[in-house]
Amino acid sequence: MINYLKESTFAVKEVVTDAWVVTRDNYVSIATLCFLIFLTVSTSTFMAFFMGELHIGIRILMSLIFIMSYCIVELCLIKYIIRLLDGGNPDIKIIETLPTRQEIVRFLIGTVYFGASIFLVGVLLMPVLYLLDLVLNFAVREGWINNFTDAGKTIVNVAVAIAALSIFFTFIRIVFFPFFIIDKHCSPFESLKLSLATTRGNFVKLLFIFVGLVVVQALVFGFFYVVVMTGFRLINFFFDYDINQYISFIVVVFSSFVIVPFTTAFFAVAYRKIMHEYKGDEHPDILHNIV
Repeated sequence: MINYLKESTFAVKEVVTDAWVVTRDNYVSIATLCFLIFLTVSTSTFMAFFMGELHIGIRILMSLIFIMSYCIVELCLIKYIIRLLDGGNPDIKIIETLPTRQEIVRFLIGTVYFGASIFLVGVLLMPVLYLLDLVLNFAVREGWINNFTDAGKTIVNVAVAIAALSIFFTFIRIVFFPFFIIDKHCSPFESLKLSLATTRGNFVKLLFIFVGLVVVQALVFGFFYVVVMTGFRLINFFFDYDINQYISFIVVVFSSFVIVPFTTAFFAVAYRKIMHEYKGDEHPDILHNIV
């Protein structure tokens, strides 16, 4: 077990390092795609203030346009980083990374499958929560818990914890489906099956990897926040100018130019590593790879 934990820790370090190197060495090229992400997110945020006054049909249309634009740019970023990891030309043009119409459709359908999988996990938890309710009611009758109010609070807390862990577990198992669509040209359902198959037996390692991603992002965001807020405090000290109105804009800039590119590179590196270690079937079934 100790050796496995050491191996998992090494995997985290290796994935973080490789993702950082790819992002750092090619950031000028990646920044172009990041700028497109920034335009999409900032435009959608700006339009959100005015869409409430528009007709429902126009709002739906605009929302679909923004979602489609973000998906296209994100798929471009995934394809670009995968080519870099495979030793591709760093001077590749953006037009060459544009996803095909089939890839976009498959990604959108796969996203629906992704959401449906999360929802299905919630439905499957219902019997568990029902049994939990029976157990806690029995505990109240036996005097182990003071009253039904305490039991209700316990049920809510335990249910939230179980739901969060189950959703997180499901997320880890199927989060790589876009990479199979872009890299292997798989169908939406096939990409979910491959994601389940390649992550089978690697939950602890993937958990360490995702925790590493969260820690790195927290450290980077903390540093960014301290530097930016220190600068703003100096501006306020000398010019007495309120900068709080720009906080949301700063968050969008940070997310678009720091979080999104590094996170995408992180997932791409993790995807390449689990694919390198995968020795299973090219067309796996679901039942044997769920657990």
